[in-house]
Amino acid sequence: MNRTLRLLTPLLLALCTLRAPAHGEAASAFRPAGCEAHGTESLRTEMRTETESPRTVELRTAAEAPGIAEMRTMTEEPRTAEVRTGAETPCTAQARPEAAAPRRTKAATQRADAAHDGSESPALRFRPDGRFRILQLTDLHYTASARRSGHVLPMVADLIDRERPDLIVLTGDLVYDRPAAPLLRRIGTLLAGKGVPYAVTLGNHDAEQDLTRGEVYAAVRALPGCINARFNPPGEPQGTFAVPIDTDDGRCAAVLYVMDSNDYNADDGTYAGVDAGQVAWYERRSEELERRCGAKVGALIFMHIPLPEYAEAFDGDPARVGFRLESECPGRDNHGMFEAMVRRGDVRGVFAGHDHSNDYAAMLRGIVLAYGRYSGGYAEYQELVSGARVIELHRDRPGFVTWVRLANGREVRRAEYPRP
Repeated sequence: MNRTLRLLTPLLLALCTLRAPAHGEAASAFRPAGCEAHGTESLRTEMRTETESPRTVELRTAAEAPGIAEMRTMTEEPRTAEVRTGAETPCTAQARPEAAAPRRTKAATQRADAAHDGSESPALRFRPDGRFRILQLTDLHYTASARRSGHVLPMVADLIDRERPDLIVLTGDLVYDRPAAPLLRRIGTLLAGKGVPYAVTLGNHDAEQDLTRGEVYAAVRALPGCINARFNPPGEPQGTFAVPIDTDDGRCAAVLYVMDSNDYNADDGTYAGVDAGQVAWYERRSEELERRCGAKVGALIFMHIPLPEYAEAFDGDPARVGFRLESECPGRDNHGMFEAMVRRGDVRGVFAGHDHSNDYAAMLRGIVLAYGRYSGGYAEYQELVSGARVIELHRDRPGFVTWVRLANGREVRRAEYPRP
């Protein structure tokens, strides 16, 4: 076996070099201009421990060459190789046919039957034990290619089964291929089959296929189990809406603001981000809720493109949690969203996507600015193992607890806010 491996290694390396950049190089090749790579070797070493077995780490001592990931599968534990989605490059990833939808529990079936039409979805309420759990999926970049995306939906199904969320929020860049409508239906069918309601806002790539932004939102509103149709009625700007979470007796408990961060500026093609009209919308809704409920209502915000203040938060918070492996790519113009949140004093955290190689959470002026975890496959650059961010609210406590669930089942980056 060792002799065969020595003979085949040069050929494997050559093939990988021809077919795709190596892991790490792929990120720099596909990363948007102006969003430079960050990270030190110590960070990258820490990343490896998320996916590799002890034996793999022991064997990998020499400097890695392009294509070396091809050889890791020969030393990993079987389960590690089976679930590893982020340690592979396009040249090493094996095509995975889409799995049939997992069997549902009786409770999940009942929830799914009650949510055929998202416009009639039941009110979102805290559980009897006082918890409400949100699963953030971001940047699926889902395509029709089994090689690039065949493992994505089975991975998402497994994440849902592990975390059993009360709500799923998809923060943009869902589809990355045409025709887009069937891909959206595949995603919606999978989520509806799990019996968990979900909200959607778009990223900068969703309208780059064969549908306009408005057409994508129309398709999203028609997906089974999607709550956009209920909380974002026709005639309002699509992708920006408020989702209240109540207690059993109907009291105001929390609110989620889902916000479309738009795509590109028309004059120069740079990222747009949240605009001034959306900032004003948030302030109005926040004030209305305070009047109706008699007090400020704790809020979380979900969007695709991060706010400009993310970099300041990371640089200024020594207790930050998670990776920054590329520069933040916010919207070009700062329209004052963060300052509006500070003035209103109700937002506890903001959760974005967009920058695939970042998953950190950092505090700035009492507000957590966090990334989700890249949830896609090999259609775009990635340096982190795929997964999802989980946010758990509690009815009787301010703030939240958050962690990252990896595709291999591991939980990492657990943090509580406000910090104890």
